[in-house]
Amino acid sequence: MPAIECVLLTGFLGSGKTTLLNAFLRSPQARGTAVVVNEVGDIGIDQLVLAEVAENLLLLESGCLCCTLTGTLRETLLDLVSKSRQNGYPLTRIVIETTGLAEPLPILHSLIGDKALTDVVHLSQVVVTVDAVNGVDQMQRHPECARQVAAAELAVVTKSDLASAEQRVRVHDAIRQINPLAECVEAVAGAGVENLLLRGASSAQQHARAETLAGKSAAGLFPAQGQLAAFRTLAKQAGPASANADKDGAYLGKAQAYHQRIRTESFYVDDPVHWPGVAAWWHMLVHRYGKDLLRCKGLLRVADPSQPYAFIQGVGEFFHPPQYLSEWPDSDPRSRVICIGAGLERAWLQHSLRALRIDEPGLRPSTLDELDSVLPEKT
Repeated sequence: MPAIECVLLTGFLGSGKTTLLNAFLRSPQARGTAVVVNEVGDIGIDQLVLAEVAENLLLLESGCLCCTLTGTLRETLLDLVSKSRQNGYPLTRIVIETTGLAEPLPILHSLIGDKALTDVVHLSQVVVTVDAVNGVDQMQRHPECARQVAAAELAVVTKSDLASAEQRVRVHDAIRQINPLAECVEAVAGAGVENLLLRGASSAQQHARAETLAGKSAAGLFPAQGQLAAFRTLAKQAGPASANADKDGAYLGKAQAYHQRIRTESFYVDDPVHWPGVAAWWHMLVHRYGKDLLRCKGLLRVADPSQPYAFIQGVGEFFHPPQYLSEWPDSDPRSRVICIGAGLERAWLQHSLRALRIDEPGLRPSTLDELDSVLPEKT
């Protein structure tokens, strides 16, 4: 059976996640959806419950299923899918609501890298809610809030009706500073949320967005067309995404707010890359930045005639299996990579890309000096 679309809904304490989710649960579009929450009582849906389909599985008036996180996320999702199928409620999508203080990277790693999960669920998008009034302060004071924004494909600015024009501009600017890849929209009291949460589950919508941004049909490329479209847009710049980046991309230091240290850096790579080189490059990134490396994505032209086109991504310190493309998505033959993280140094990253030329398995330079000893001739 095909994997079920999965949406991860994150957001800091009081940012409007529950309001957004509650509005979705009451909408006709919720039919065929299951939501995973930490505590059913917290979202106030008692009056919507029609029946208890199975242990820890409630059927709501909208036709949506609701369950509470029990044990690990892995156990909960596998149990949810199994019970829904056994009881005659096939799912088209799953929405996972995290706690306000949740770190998104371990959750993303499970959803992307756990083979048992990827066989049954497919992560279609990460949505973050950001408070229009308090969001800027929260991103400055709380690293977990900034990391939630950095991990998202879609940022929903809530409570915009309560914010001044200046506050709305500031929160949009803060989101773009942390994550210029994310689309940013506004919602008031959950209005229109059903469409927001369904975007990642609609191939037609993903294709339309990809066509708008890329100027060509994106059909048949690979399952993450929406991510690819956003990736293409930023990759066109092929330069530092942060307007505040200093010339050498130097580490800004822990004395500054965490969100001000988060940068997005994008690069073109002229020559085809080698898989041993990709492994070596990732080893260097993790050795240099560790957990400060939040996300990394790459659209690669590989020196392998059998599978020459691939999309890669890493979350935190984990690198996930590549997705192979049936064709190259645009007329520019160069590979491109994007890194999002705290304290990223553009000059160091640019130099490290030479590792992608390594074609000997097992070579693992950790520093630029070690890389130069492996590849002494610079091009």
